[in-house]
Amino acid sequence: MPHSFPHTYKVSLTWDDGSLGTSTCNNNPPLKVGPPPQFDGPDNVWSPEDMLLSSIQTCFMTTFFSLATRRKLNVSHFESEIRAELDKTKEGLVFTTIEMDVTLQVDDEEKADRLLHMSDRYCIITNTLNIKPVLHISFQNQT
Repeated sequence: MPHSFPHTYKVSLTWDDGSLGTSTCNNNPPLKVGPPPQFDGPDNVWSPEDMLLSSIQTCFMTTFFSLATRRKLNVSHFESEIRAELDKTKEGLVFTTIEMDVTLQVDDEEKADRLLHMSDRYCIITNTLNIKPVLHISFQNQT
C-alpha cells in the first residue's frame, strides 16, 4: 500500500437546477448527476444507482488486478457487466439483487477463478453493502 491508513476521500456536489447537480473529485472530470429515468430523471446523467454499480465494478476490477499482479497472472482481456434490481421491501426501497458478469482471457483459468473469488471477498465497496453481488465468471479462449 502506497499510503498509510486511514485513507480519506472527498467528493463535492453542486446543485445545478431542478434535481440535477455536478459532482467533482480531485482533478477528475466533473460528473453530471441526477435521478435515474425510473424516477423521472434524464437518461444522460449519472444517477446514484449508476454510480453505485460502477463503484462495485471498479472496486472489483482494481482488487482483481492488484491480486493478479502479485500472483503473476497474465490477463489479456477483462470486461464486466453489472445489473441490480431495486424493489420495495419492508425496509423501504432497496437493491434486492446485484449480479455481475465477468469475462476474461488469462493464461491460467484456475488461478484466475481463485483470484476472482478473492476479489469478491476483499472488495471494500461490496463489503460495505448489506447485499453481496452474485458473481458469474466466463473465460474466453486465448487467440
